[in-house]
Amino acid sequence: MRTLADGNVFQRATWDGTPREVAVWWTLHKGQPRAICRMLAHVFGHELRLEVKKQLVESQVCKTDEEVLSCEERWRAGLEAKGWKR
Repeated sequence: MRTLADGNVFQRATWDGTPREVAVWWTLHKGQPRAICRMLAHVFGHELRLEVKKQLVESQVCKTDEEVLSCEERWRAGLEAKGWKR
């Protein structure tokens, strides 16, 4: 497994076959509803999950830290363009 020190993948706990939340990147609000970007450990690196109004609306497995940053930034920018706020 590569680690953040290798510069390729965010460090994650040893994979035990169960996805585990390791971070919440951000939470946006549009009135009462919330949009949350979560990062979970995944066998191939990390999985980002976008939940809007407590419903999973998108998921992406990322193998590198660049993929993680690109994905979460793209999702956040898309929601902010639609009026969601921090």
